Amino acid sequence: MECAGETSSETVTAEHPGTSIARIISDNDGSRAVFSEYHGMGSKTAAYMIRKGPYKLVYYADYPPQLFHLASDPEELRDIAGLPDAAPVLQELKAELFVICDPDIVNHRAKADQQRRLAEIGGKAFAIERGDLGFSPPPGVRPDFS
Repeated sequence: MECAGETSSETVTAEHPGTSIARIISDNDGSRAVFSEYHGMGSKTAAYMIRKGPYKLVYYADYPPQLFHLASDPEELRDIAGLPDAAPVLQELKAELFVICDPDIVNHRAKADQQRRLAEIGGKAFAIERGDLGFSPPPGVRPDFS
């Protein structure tokens, strides 16, 4: 497996060819965008993150985006998305996000999948009666509701 822009045939392990994430991180000069998304428990809407250089965009499917300058605000206490000077960075990071995915389409698909899975286990009333985990279990870990 190779990452976008990578041409190396480096082997991470004998069973898992690809590029080591540690190398990608250490080689990152800030020009490469980092992406994540969240659709888990306790979230009313999808959340997406793009980190590039000193900036971090948090884009929500149903709420205004947030923009942070992590070099001067590492704790993300000051949202600069509404500042006129931040508009070019906000637009650049949103464009990066939309190259990766369309947040509204992905949010719609995730919600439809969640509704399908909820129906499969017995519906909303069953899930409420069963209780909340308080966290999303990692892959391979059986949920324990006791």
